[in-house]
Amino acid sequence: MSTETLPDESPTRADDGAAPSAAARAWRVSPDLPAALGGALAGVVLFLLAHRGMPDDTYITLDYARNLAEHAHWGLTPFRDSNSATSPLNVWLLAAGILVTGRPAVAVGLVLVLATTLLGLWAAGLAGRLGLRRPVLAALVVGLTVSSPVFASVVGMESFLGAALLLGVARYAADRRPVAAGVVLGFAVLCRPDLAVPGLVLLGALLAGRTPSAVRPLLPALAATVVVALPWHLFSWFALGGFVPDTLVIKTGGAFPNGEVFGNGPLFWAERWPVPMVLIGAVALTGLAATARSLVAVLRGRHTPVDRVVVACGAAGLLHYGVYAAMGVSSYIWYYCPSSFLLTVCAALLAADLAGRRAGAGVATALAVVAGMAVGIQVVGPLPWTQPVIFGNWATSAQYIDAGRALGAALPPGRSVAAPGEIGALAYGCRCDIVDVFSDHDRVRALAEERERAGGPLTRAFLGVNYLFSDTDAPRPTDQVLRWEAGTGPGWPTDVPGRGPGRLVLGP
Repeated sequence: MSTETLPDESPTRADDGAAPSAAARAWRVSPDLPAALGGALAGVVLFLLAHRGMPDDTYITLDYARNLAEHAHWGLTPFRDSNSATSPLNVWLLAAGILVTGRPAVAVGLVLVLATTLLGLWAAGLAGRLGLRRPVLAALVVGLTVSSPVFASVVGMESFLGAALLLGVARYAADRRPVAAGVVLGFAVLCRPDLAVPGLVLLGALLAGRTPSAVRPLLPALAATVVVALPWHLFSWFALGGFVPDTLVIKTGGAFPNGEVFGNGPLFWAERWPVPMVLIGAVALTGLAATARSLVAVLRGRHTPVDRVVVACGAAGLLHYGVYAAMGVSSYIWYYCPSSFLLTVCAALLAADLAGRRAGAGVATALAVVAGMAVGIQVVGPLPWTQPVIFGNWATSAQYIDAGRALGAALPPGRSVAAPGEIGALAYGCRCDIVDVFSDHDRVRALAEERERAGGPLTRAFLGVNYLFSDTDAPRPTDQVLRWEAGTGPGWPTDVPGRGPGRLVLGP
């Protein structure tokens, strides 16, 4: 990696040649501030468009945050113990927002704006470190991420926060600040444990060199990551019954009934949502092309610092995708966000690196057009939207919340009800003892025991260690069952594109 001092890094000098005083430095406006403000504004706009159409899984996180804020209880409902919140960091931030505002939806907006602010701030900081134009890189990273149909479809979940934290790891690792990079990676692991995979790739690619001594910067970075992330996971292991969240067991159940899994998911998506997938694919392909271009430069020994960051981000994104494909998990929308984002960063770095050349202007313009088209297809209908353009739930969250409120009124006190397969918004509206694997740790343990019996030695060993301190109580049966049924008739109505009319029916 080139070690020359970039123009951006030279100390600012006063007119008389003396270094500025400490007071002057404290009052100096950061050149990254405009990008941070631009990121915040983009987050506000997206939240205003999407706050009524957040997906059901967003409400799972909100249920945890509301219970934490109101009852100091870690669970999807106050009635049972659970450990299915994949992102403790997102839950904590949302709970803090609820305590301050008293409104869970507003808390979602605050966390989203925080994430997009960090996107702008760290994109500008990375640009400054690499000698690129801050406005170009920040505008492309923020604009392409906020407008992405994948990201816009999961507002309220941890995806924006995770993307910002991965960018922060790259920004500080590229700046050769191992402790800062490690601290940010620790928060990324608390945001989603699987972000350790791309985060470690970024650390290794940007901090380590080719000689044994050049690996030393990794040590303080890894130590900082452990210090930040390990305490919660130890607490979760002993107190909540799992070193990692129960979603690892819940969401690794294999393919959907039509054979759709993570690896082939984009092919199925292209059939259902062709226009959004063309736009998503255009950015991803640009990122892949940027990665290939920079990799060739690295292999030839004629690379720049920009090339090294592009290769690191590209490799991190591809490895995350490969790990998920190898695990055979289902194709949930938000699982694609880390790899999609890292390829987006590669595309933005390519455009910013070529800025000032005709080719660079063409790449930047093309990416801006893609972002504009992505915005266009998402604002053509009623605003705020009731569901995003990429949407797979059986009902809108508003329909679920209405049904949940009616269910809470109809369910006698002390009675429990089995969820119909989606639980987040129903539990949010119901505030009752609604039960499935997300709200009942005992049911997850039963599921994990089935996986242990059917799995190989590694699976059995991992599950045995993960649930070493977990209770093994038999799941309690529910008093009633809530079912989703297609068509019209008695029950609480639902109707979404692609699935048509349906209803939620309460029965024994």
